[in-house]
Amino acid sequence: MSTSSIRDLLSGSAFNRPGVRRSIAASMVVEAANRNIPGYLTGMLVYDVVAISFKDGILRLRVKSAAARHGVKGIEKQLLEKLRQEFPSVTFDKISVFLSKEPSRYELS
Repeated sequence: MSTSSIRDLLSGSAFNRPGVRRSIAASMVVEAANRNIPGYLTGMLVYDVVAISFKDGILRLRVKSAAARHGVKGIEKQLLEKLRQEFPSVTFDKISVFLSKEPSRYELS
């Protein structure tokens, strides 16, 4: 990385590119969703739901069991409302849920 690109990064110009802004916003939404999910679910279901991505208004959650999937359906409206309050400039359309015990390629850990 050259000195000029570091200078651009530090000045904030690199963050002003549309793709970079969308990526940063998406990661902030995923982090906020993972922070808020335990407040809506009870018991062991808290450990079975993970937000993994956000793109084009769709928050994607991975659930490890059918019970967790059912639990997410029950909290979907409240979670979306909370995220809309935290990110008023971001459009949230729906939550997409898929059942998988294994981490997907989107998850870092």
